Amino acid sequence: MEKLSLILSDLDGTLFHNDKTISDYTKQVIVKAQKAGLLFGISTARAKVNALNFLQGIKPDFLISNGGGLVTCGEKIIYSCEFSVTEARKLIKAAFDVLGQDAVISLDNDRGLYSNSREELGDKFWTFNDFSDFQEPVMKMCLKTLDKEKVEKIASCIGLEQVEYLPFSDIPWYKLSRKEASKERAIKALCEYSGITSKEIAAFGDDFNDIGMLKFCGRGIAMKNAIDEVKLIADEICLSNEDDGVAKWIEKHL
Repeated sequence: MEKLSLILSDLDGTLFHNDKTISDYTKQVIVKAQKAGLLFGISTARAKVNALNFLQGIKPDFLISNGGGLVTCGEKIIYSCEFSVTEARKLIKAAFDVLGQDAVISLDNDRGLYSNSREELGDKFWTFNDFSDFQEPVMKMCLKTLDKEKVEKIASCIGLEQVEYLPFSDIPWYKLSRKEASKERAIKALCEYSGITSKEIAAFGDDFNDIGMLKFCGRGIAMKNAIDEVKLIADEICLSNEDDGVAKWIEKHL
């Protein structure tokens, strides 16, 4: 196995148990690995302001958040990629035009997570906004729909060639972001900043937006509970999120 310098883990379905908690055992293994000189990072679709609320007991060396739209090392921003205010407003208008005025939308950036629904997001680390006069750039838009054709129509308002759109496997939503705001592009920026090569990284994931990350890194590891598309491209499969698969892999191999 290539010498590993950095472990990157997704959160939902990966480091998280199904109840969105991280076990004390996993936290202890991560802290022990960091003390031994191994770097540890999070790579998640969650907004930074949302993700940090779940990481008590863990201090990641790097945080890839907002689906790859933001990379930070402590308070330092390494990489940022977002839709402009004008583009965000076009996407919002198109979402309501295509999905109807009762469309459920969430937007996030490096400052916050916003939604026009008080019930749908599940986690409550967000701010209500009806998007009638939204005036901020955004790193990610999520839409409550599984209609790919409608999502494409919405994305086309600023150009399909500029937008990546992927479904979530566990909830009926689509994620839209800039093509350059992917986890693999974020990891490339992390490598350029840190001097770590992609071959020195082991990455763990379970869903569609983890596929590029697992293919890009030296070791791409799918969770036992991952969707089949992730398992097919992974170098190996570890135990499930409920069985602390990430921590047990680290403990066994490193």
